Formats: sequence, structure tokens, C-alpha cells
Amino acid sequence: MKKWLLSTLLLPLFLPLLLIILAGSAIAGVSTSSSGTTKGSHTTLTTQEVAQKAAISEERAADVIKILNYQLSVENFTLAGSTGSLAVAERESGFDPKAINISGGVAGYFQWSGWSSTINGNRWAQAESKTLDSDVELKLMSTELNGSYKAVKEEMQKATSAQDAALYWSEHYEGVALSDGQTKAKELKADAKKWYAIFDGTIETTSTSADFSGETGLTTGTILSSFTFPTEFNGKLKYGIPTSNTMTTLGNNTYPAGQCTWYVCNRLIETGICSNSAIYNYNGNGQDWVASLVSRGWKQVSSPQVGAVISFSGGIYGHVAFIEAVNQDGTFLISECNYNNVQNQVHYQVMKPASNQSYAVMQ
Repeated sequence: MKKWLLSTLLLPLFLPLLLIILAGSAIAGVSTSSSGTTKGSHTTLTTQEVAQKAAISEERAADVIKILNYQLSVENFTLAGSTGSLAVAERESGFDPKAINISGGVAGYFQWSGWSSTINGNRWAQAESKTLDSDVELKLMSTELNGSYKAVKEEMQKATSAQDAALYWSEHYEGVALSDGQTKAKELKADAKKWYAIFDGTIETTSTSADFSGETGLTTGTILSSFTFPTEFNGKLKYGIPTSNTMTTLGNNTYPAGQCTWYVCNRLIETGICSNSAIYNYNGNGQDWVASLVSRGWKQVSSPQVGAVISFSGGIYGHVAFIEAVNQDGTFLISECNYNNVQNQVHYQVMKPASNQSYAVMQ
């Protein structure tokens, strides 16, 4: 049913982490509902309204809204792109995250392969757990859309026709050829048109930057420190949430695996900030990166910017990280590796500008 889409030079070893990590309190959470995230772009319709308009149960309507809001806010789909994918989800599972097709070995909203057999591949292997849960499945979708299926994400981010988006999602994400009777192209296009009409004119966008004030009670140091992506930033990352690809060596990355330099090289390659991955090599230790990149044509800036490399001075090697988001109050989110010597997992911090930091952006 599904198609399974399928260095020679080491620099000096860098870095135990330096950083100034003061105990911090958690950021006040962003309010959410069973209908999905309330930050970023989302529909104003209630589950009851969607259930009535689409003639489905309120339970399934809640799933519809959750998928829609997630795709709009986290993956930045257009409404046409998201409603096109909804038509496919309706065909595949009826929006039931617990839907299973044992004969095909598939399960979930989009009937990912590898659930009960791997005859059609094992896409479930990329899930954080083998659980028929809506949050797990949406994260699996994100992992794929920011990895092997990045081209699908790009199409959904620029889609203007829900009907065309449905056909594209069916063929390129579901893996069902348009010539396959299973596609049900006429019905699929009609459903895409229906979902677009239901949500058209109901989408609103709230602040695209979380505002962290002095409510944390901190005046210096780290405001947030977590190995789990902070939900406050769902839908707010220009380059998307770092995927599992950043924990594998990408391109011509020659840094030692697990180091902060290795991670930033991978993240820069993944974001596509520069197509020449070799430029990220040979930049010295973490604290040397900004100066090295400036010598290669990057621009040093005086304050944190999205997409910037940040170097931290101090200790023997210093540290380097990637700036994912900047908040209204000047605090900013970084992603990094080798935090507290953990070298197989991305770590996140929300920080304030400090004198030991320097920043560079590609011109």
C-alpha cells in the first residue's frame, strides 16, 4: 500500500561544554486545547462546528482540527496544502489515529507502513514510539517532512489548490500512484474542495514570536534548558524543528561526531543556508567559528538573529550553537549538541545576550 522511500580528515577534538548554565525556571506554558496549538496559524472553528459542517463525529472533528493547526503552525503549510492532505487522511483512516490495516501492515492518520509488517517498508521506525497516538503521529509526520519528504513539505507550503495538493500528497507522501484505483482521484479532489471550503476564512495568525518578559524572575543566565523541543516555539522556527538528520553526518561534514561543531555544521546543511557544506569545515574550535565565518564572507552582527551562528568564548575550546528563534524581549532560542557531554541528542536553551557571545549571519 505504501512505497518505502527509501572523511577522512578529523580536526582537533573540540569541546567539553563551557557554558554558563544557571538554574532556571520554566517558561510559562502556552495554552493549548484538544483542538491543537493556539499559537501561530489556526482555525477559529470549534470541534462542534467542524463536526456539523463535515457531518462527522466531534471526536474525529477534533483530530481534523489538530492535524490542520499542526500543519499550519508547525510546518507552515498553506490552507490549500493542509486541506489537500486532510482529504488523503480522510481516505486513509477517517482521521482515526488508531486506524489499522493489518493486511497492509499500516496504521495511523496517514497509514504509515511498518505497523504489523514491513512488506511495504517500515516508516514507523522513525516514530519516537510505536504508539497509535495523535501527538506521536504528528511528530512522525514532521520527522518525515523535514527529512526524506522535504520536497512534499515545500509543495504544501506553496500550494494554491487544495485539489492539486491532495493528488500530490497522495502520490508523493502516501506513495499511491495517480493511476492506481486506490487513489480515488475524483473523490479525493471533491473532499479536498470540501475541506478547503469549510476552513476558508476561518484561519487567524497570532504572534509569531513568543514574548518572554521578566516573569521568570531571572536577570542573568539560561531561562530554559531542555532536551525536549519547547512547545512554546511550535510554528515559530523559520527553518523548522531540527530533525534526526542533524544527528547524522551530512554533506562534507568532517567534524568529530557528537561535537558542537559537528552539529552546527549539520544544522546549517539541513537548513540550506549555504549549499556549499565545505564552508562550514575548518572553522576551528567553537569559540572560533564566528571569526572564521566572517573571514569567509559572513557578516558579524551585534545581536542575535534567526539563522545565525553563535560562538561562546571561555574555557579551552568555547562552544558554538545555532540560533533558531529570537523573542520580542531579546531572549533567543538556540539548538546545540554536546550539552553536558550528551552527544546523541539535540539540546535547546533560551538565553539572554551576554558578553561572551558573538554572532554571524550569512550575507
